[in-house]
Amino acid sequence: MRRIMMFMAALMVCGSLWAQDVLTVVYATSDDGFVNVRQRPSAKAKIVEKLWMFNHGLGNGIWRGQQGKWTQVSVGNVTGWCYTKYVGSQNWYSGNGQRVLVATKEETPLYRENYEDGKPDIFFGTVKRGTILADEFQEDADNYILMTAHDNLFIRKTDAEAR
Repeated sequence: MRRIMMFMAALMVCGSLWAQDVLTVVYATSDDGFVNVRQRPSAKAKIVEKLWMFNHGLGNGIWRGQQGKWTQVSVGNVTGWCYTKYVGSQNWYSGNGQRVLVATKEETPLYRENYEDGKPDIFFGTVKRGTILADEFQEDADNYILMTAHDNLFIRKTDAEAR
């Protein structure tokens, strides 16, 4: 009976972890360093943004879905479509770290570092409440900072919780 109770408890813990959303970021893999983001999933559709190549960083877009050979992404405040062949992705989720960073607002905003004046004020996108953003991060007085080889993403401490 004790074994069954322990097994059920383990299933409940795993189930709650699996229920968490995963932030998937995307980046260009094309030869020219960017991929066009189009209004609709068609090569003839209007170009509304560009998705840049950041192979060693978080990328500059957020994966929203896929339809056939097209991937829907958000770049800043624009949502559009990229040809999947030229898009890479990287997932951020809970791993082996001591603490994880979890979004606490319904739509938690992320900011990218502003290299001109060093302030984290360029809007990057949002993630859903409960999303596990990373298990490796640093913090300053006001922000949690996701550090990568290419870029830093900032989450205001009032919008996230370190567990």
